[in-house]
Amino acid sequence: MSFKRLISTAAITSSFCFATTHAAEVVFYITEDGNAADAVSVSVNGQRQIVNPQGFVTFELPADSYTAELSQYGAWIGEAEFTLENADSSEDVFVEVLGGEAIAETSSSDDAGGVIKGQLISTETGGPVSGARVSAAGTDLGVITNDDGSFSLELPRGNYTLTVAHPSYQRTELSVNSMPGVPVELDVEVGMSGNGVIEEVVAVGTYVADSATSQERDASAVLDSIGAEQMSQFGDSSAASALKRVAGVAVVGGQFAVVRGLQGRYISSTLNGGLMPSTDPLRRDVPLDLFPANVLGGINIQKSYTPELPGDTTGGIIMMTTKNLPDGPVNKIKGSLGINMRTTFSDVAYYDGSETDWMGTDDGTRDLPAAYAAISNNGENAIEVCTFDPEICTSPEDATTAFNSFDHNFAVKNVQAKPEKSIAYQIGTLRDIGPGDLGYYAALQYKDKWTARHDAEVDDLGVVGTYERTKRNIDATGYFVVGYEDENMVLNSKTTLLRNTENTIKVAQLVDVDEEQPQDEVILQWVERQFLAQHFLGEYYFDQKNSLDWRLNLGQTKRNEPDRRTYQYLAGNLSNSTVERRFSELVEDSLDIGFDYKYETNLSAETLLKLKIGAMASEKDRDVTLVRVGMDANPASGIDFSSGIEEIINVENVDDGFVRYQSRTAGTDSYTATDTVTAYYGSFGLDFYSLQLLAGARSETSEQTLTYPNSASDESSLSSTNLLPMFSLNYQAMEDLQFRFAASQTISRPGLTERSLSVQFDPDTDEAIIGNPDLVISEITNIDVRSEYYFSESESMSLAYFIKDITAPIERTIPDGSGSAAKGVTFRNEDSAAVSGVEFDIRKNFIETIYGSAFVAGNLALIDAEVTLSEESARFEGRDTRRLQGQSETLANVQLGFDGEEYGHSFTLLVNYAGDRIYKSARSIEPEFEEARTVVDLVYKWEPSERLELSAKAGNITDSPVKFSRNDEITEQYYEGTTASLSFSYSFE
Repeated sequence: MSFKRLISTAAITSSFCFATTHAAEVVFYITEDGNAADAVSVSVNGQRQIVNPQGFVTFELPADSYTAELSQYGAWIGEAEFTLENADSSEDVFVEVLGGEAIAETSSSDDAGGVIKGQLISTETGGPVSGARVSAAGTDLGVITNDDGSFSLELPRGNYTLTVAHPSYQRTELSVNSMPGVPVELDVEVGMSGNGVIEEVVAVGTYVADSATSQERDASAVLDSIGAEQMSQFGDSSAASALKRVAGVAVVGGQFAVVRGLQGRYISSTLNGGLMPSTDPLRRDVPLDLFPANVLGGINIQKSYTPELPGDTTGGIIMMTTKNLPDGPVNKIKGSLGINMRTTFSDVAYYDGSETDWMGTDDGTRDLPAAYAAISNNGENAIEVCTFDPEICTSPEDATTAFNSFDHNFAVKNVQAKPEKSIAYQIGTLRDIGPGDLGYYAALQYKDKWTARHDAEVDDLGVVGTYERTKRNIDATGYFVVGYEDENMVLNSKTTLLRNTENTIKVAQLVDVDEEQPQDEVILQWVERQFLAQHFLGEYYFDQKNSLDWRLNLGQTKRNEPDRRTYQYLAGNLSNSTVERRFSELVEDSLDIGFDYKYETNLSAETLLKLKIGAMASEKDRDVTLVRVGMDANPASGIDFSSGIEEIINVENVDDGFVRYQSRTAGTDSYTATDTVTAYYGSFGLDFYSLQLLAGARSETSEQTLTYPNSASDESSLSSTNLLPMFSLNYQAMEDLQFRFAASQTISRPGLTERSLSVQFDPDTDEAIIGNPDLVISEITNIDVRSEYYFSESESMSLAYFIKDITAPIERTIPDGSGSAAKGVTFRNEDSAAVSGVEFDIRKNFIETIYGSAFVAGNLALIDAEVTLSEESARFEGRDTRRLQGQSETLANVQLGFDGEEYGHSFTLLVNYAGDRIYKSARSIEPEFEEARTVVDLVYKWEPSERLELSAKAGNITDSPVKFSRNDEITEQYYEGTTASLSFSYSFE
């Protein structure tokens, strides 16, 4: 619910509390020119308080006579005398500031109270909101708003928490102080849906609070929310860093979410309500590090299924929304500078790239050379060199020209890693144009960050050694929203451009223990990822009962990996077969359209009927091209293969015919794919007294089609139509206590890469990833139970239990074959899987003073997930059951913080723990595990003025190593380093 602009002459406090008359209490109400006085401080008995924005100050004192001194802007303006007769007495002191002098009048409090009057008006329709209950918590006093939305409530003197509740609107709480002779007049606008904040206006003034807890409380499903304010407070740089604090959620590789023990294929992700194309050809889920916090308005993680969600919402759905229109003028610049204690200013591995690498864009240096593309059919055909027939082969001259058109740059050198730096700018406004408001918001950001793995060691399956990996990430963001809103509609156009570039250099010095042979490996990888989206969104409110939401989302993702270079030295000599230059590009275009129509009506004062119908259609068209180029060397050339690679592959040896490039592209390396989903759904909801029932179903039809333009391989397709029902029941046992139950059926489709005959390669290990076109769709039954208790609008505690039974789960496993064919990974439908777990979540304020408040928040998830392997997988792995891959049995988060509102200081300590999880299965031996790890961060913020904000963050403070193990023996480990950053934000408006 959104509360706006209440004008009143009444007393209010900004803290939530139950109605009570405090022992020996004095309340000051200070006004100037008929409004709440500004910057007035009151000193009594050694205590000093500053008047709140509503003009009130309250003291609890022993029985005695007192003289209060008042000052404004640091200058003394007067005093007020009062007497508290006994421990149960109360005094009201009314102060009017006239011409810089405080005129005080004291009156003894009695049992007389005040009258709180007001009217509820719908933000969307402009009409009155009738049938809402306005009640004082802790009492039996309450009223129902009339047909015109008005109400009048008599309350004895004291502080009260007023609750405004209506089935169609978000529930909220507001604090008021009822005093004799001080009327309370409320003129309240209430909205059917939140917009990221609760603008809570009570009596005289406005109080703005984060709405994440309210969204969780009012949702009809199991929901966790992260608001933009939380992301700022905790120093989150992207959606990925924010999600790891949610109960039951882990983030793997800093990019991909695991929700309730289930990886990407069981998780849906939406942006502004629409499905998104993926920028990673190896996965069906979206890399969340691509979405920076400065464009996100909030993230909701819904863990139980409802009919309007995609059918593969099993573990949960990650619903991201970009920022909406601002409330007023925005003109802000942000900047940051950071270091890594291990990486920054140290020597790290690097290589010469293009002149525009600093922009995150290759200038064409890494492109497949045009001369080579011309003689090899764009890298698809092997090159035959001859002198007798140019029609059927390539002349030596043309071949030499083509081979030398490559940049023969393979050597790795040491450079000094630079500090992390970023700069961002935001501008926007909202203007009243008569019938409604018109506004815009724009944001730009550039970020350059160096990371490295330090003291990295490997000891697994007979291979031991060390390696160094350097990564330079360059991010560029552009975002623009323009929109119009009035009483009946909201229209927005949102344009998003996100770019992330990774320049990775890995150098390994390994030894094959069995062969007693050194293996030196080098990988040079440049990857550009781009997400471009145009979203058109609309909300229409025909009246208080009927509303329509619609969306039209266009998107395109690109992943360009030009000239990925790999090579190995075996026993000190360059191995010709390991030299490869790989050129790949993924382009995926998406179209997502949908609408939701809602009808809500009160069948009686206690019963609300809610109906929803909707439809959606999504189409993704993917085009993947992959060209592989190897090296052939003449063994009779006399080349010293123990020398440096640039002394072997160079212009002279190419001219002499000693070294040649050769296409090694397979016919199925490139493919095109189409993935379509259409759905129709409906739900029926009934709110009856303390019960909230929701039932519905979704009919979803999908089809995946893959074709291979350079191969005679048959087209591969997978289609299905599924009816997915759900049922949920919420019971509000008390005003602040509710219980939830939900049951549903969902599915899990294989990703396009998982079904593709195209062999892809793991970017970290360079292992072959072999698709399986025979994969089928998994079916899942879900049960969720959750209890929630709310201490206040910002404090809550919840306990949840869930069960998921999966038929034919898809797991990453071992391919069928021997020798080189047995290397790499593939995908297979296993027999079944069972997932169950418990989640506990709490946030509580435990210290509240005039200087600020402290809070503790945390969550704990205990998850058990076991997969029963198929006969084929059991034969390869040597076991019948094991844990699901990527699932940690224990996940925990703790946040300790202090918000100093008076002086603008805040501190937050964040601790994240993820238990061990299976990293990779192995043939006839134990799987390889990523070991448990704890990460500790500390964030400090200071707002010295309304325009300036300064912050500092220390990340990965303990710098615990990242470890992988098998049979409790370390197979790999490395250190990432402790980070420290300083940032500022300055508003020109």
